[in-house]
Amino acid sequence: MKRDIKHLISAADKALTRLTNPLHRKIAANYRLHAMLEVSGRWEEIFAPDMTVDHPFYRVASPQGLIELDGREQVQSFYKGLVETDTTVMILDHEELVIDDWGFASEALYNTYLTGEQAMARGAAGAQLGKKYIEQRWVCMIWPYDAKGRMIGERVYPAPTVELVECPDEDFLTVEDAHREFGPLIRQAQDELRDSSG
Repeated sequence: MKRDIKHLISAADKALTRLTNPLHRKIAANYRLHAMLEVSGRWEEIFAPDMTVDHPFYRVASPQGLIELDGREQVQSFYKGLVETDTTVMILDHEELVIDDWGFASEALYNTYLTGEQAMARGAAGAQLGKKYIEQRWVCMIWPYDAKGRMIGERVYPAPTVELVECPDEDFLTVEDAHREFGPLIRQAQDELRDSSG
């Protein structure tokens, strides 16, 4: 059965029901909006001045080693690459969020939707052309934020792939699914973020 892509933001939604600290709420709302924009391939909007600092810094572990992205141009190039390879669509399961003044930490089981070609390009053992897959792996993240609730950057530490599960065509989530489901939520979240930024 095709999953509801809105499950991606369920941990942030739950956090917003319990948080009362205005900065912590803004961080959770920022993360929620960031996630929806990223899976929808709308990476340019992540860099709105009320969402991200002028000079972000990312540190991302990968099978090829540690990647450090210093500054807006390098970080934007990273997102552009995800969109060009059509590998932005994912759902997070079992996400735990810890939010404080400095930002948030998260652990979740990532389910990334990949074609056989995309999975093979990532070096996934057993992937075949013409098939579709869900790549599962645990990921820990630490995202620092500034006092205005803007993202300073990301630290992303994925575990090796836990499993590569074949996905029937009718259950495969696409960027078009993300656009359709998240479009109205993104508009609402952007308006709310602008209002909270004054």
